[in-house]
Amino acid sequence: MEIGVIEIPTKKELFVRKMEEQILSGKLKVGDSLPSERQLQEETHISKTMIHAGLAELVQKGFLEVTPRRGAVVANYEETGTMETLNALIRMNGGNMTRKQTHSFMEARIAIEGSAIRRLAEKHSDEDIAFLEGILAQADALLEKKDRSDAALAELLFRYHRGICVRSGNEFFPLLLNEFRPIIMEFWLRSIAMFGAEANVHLAKRYLDYIRAGDAEGAFRRLQRSVNEYLNCLDGQIR
Repeated sequence: MEIGVIEIPTKKELFVRKMEEQILSGKLKVGDSLPSERQLQEETHISKTMIHAGLAELVQKGFLEVTPRRGAVVANYEETGTMETLNALIRMNGGNMTRKQTHSFMEARIAIEGSAIRRLAEKHSDEDIAFLEGILAQADALLEKKDRSDAALAELLFRYHRGICVRSGNEFFPLLLNEFRPIIMEFWLRSIAMFGAEANVHLAKRYLDYIRAGDAEGAFRRLQRSVNEYLNCLDGQIR
């Protein structure tokens, strides 16, 4: 049996999480002023150094802003937030995205990967095709295993779609996918659970068919359709 490393949060991390919960739950509202660092130290029994570092992290995440006269003030994180803000929102929801967050994320996927698959269909090399074929071959081999792992297949699907972004020539697209990796992996696991492993691999092959044929619009429309099918299925489960 492998248990793995057990990490204990530091006092600073616990302070940051507590403040995030206060803000995300609405107990602290946009525009509310926080107590001084000295008052927070007295209330939490955490050193002033950790309080200061924790507040700085909350500012960086977009939860707080510092004003000259009022000190630390709760910010509108929808306007000032970062990827770390989204991670905090998901953590607050037990590791799951809300319906609105899921729809927003999938819109972002269409914007990012949709542009990438169009670019790759319009201009690709034999090496690009061979790279994607290699991942699909690994997926086919995995499907033949009786004790196959959904997590392993999700990893291959992530690598396949990231490969499309890398091969599209846009330097930012694959970095964005890497940034959203935990969310994307959860998406693939859900997609495998909803539609089956074989259907997901078949869809990846259809994308490659469009790319080979140079059909940029066909590839983009198929991506849109698959996203809508996923959202409709998910919405049906929620209802």
